[in-house]
Amino acid sequence: MWRQLVFVLWIALQTICFSHVTFTNLKCTALDEKYMEFPTCQIKAVNRSHKYVDICTKFHRLPIQSAWVKVKFMKFDHGYKPFFIDLSYDACKFLKDKAKHPIAFMFFRSFMNSSNLNHSCPYNHDVIVDKLYTGELETEFSRLIPIPNGDYAIFTDWSTENIPRASVRIYMKILGN
Repeated sequence: MWRQLVFVLWIALQTICFSHVTFTNLKCTALDEKYMEFPTCQIKAVNRSHKYVDICTKFHRLPIQSAWVKVKFMKFDHGYKPFFIDLSYDACKFLKDKAKHPIAFMFFRSFMNSSNLNHSCPYNHDVIVDKLYTGELETEFSRLIPIPNGDYAIFTDWSTENIPRASVRIYMKILGN
């Protein structure tokens, strides 16, 4: 019995731990350009198999006292359809106490070292995601959650003062090695 369990775990680790994520597209949309804009929203290639994301958000009205984020994990199946749970959080409260929301924290951990989103509100500066490398997503998601090969997207919608301000869509492909 234990040999079968070890064999199943070994097979599972092959598919879970050795997945490769590559960014395929990125779309940043400012819904109110008088409030904010995206001077930088791009994917850059490190080499043929690895890419990183750069996003710079310039705010024209500061400080930001309240922020809300909605995150949807999508899988392509004749169009993008919900794949995992949808998250919706008061970003300011989340940044004060990340431990209360473990799934959101796992998502946040995938980009926190590449971003200046490192404190709670108020925000008196622009928000930057600098060189978010695909390896960060591989570490946080592919190794912890069994994700089948395919095309995926992370759709985020950002609001401040209860007004929708921006949407960021990150498209990626996940392949097992």
